[in-house]
Amino acid sequence: MNYNRRADAVSIVLWWGSLTLLFWAGRHVRDSPAALVGCAASAALLISLGETAHWLRCRIHRATRRSGTP
Repeated sequence: MNYNRRADAVSIVLWWGSLTLLFWAGRHVRDSPAALVGCAASAALLISLGETAHWLRCRIHRATRRSGTP
């Protein structure tokens, strides 16, 4: 597997920016404006949880593949 850190970083930044703007716009549509900083923090938390879950899933998959367990 070819691992490219720059592509991963760009992907995470784009997800974070998109999610931040989505949260911010969603609050404005509901007429309860939120601070952009709060939306950015919420997006960062959500993305970090998702990336951690993905890392764990890949690690478990690799471990079970090595041990021969399907």
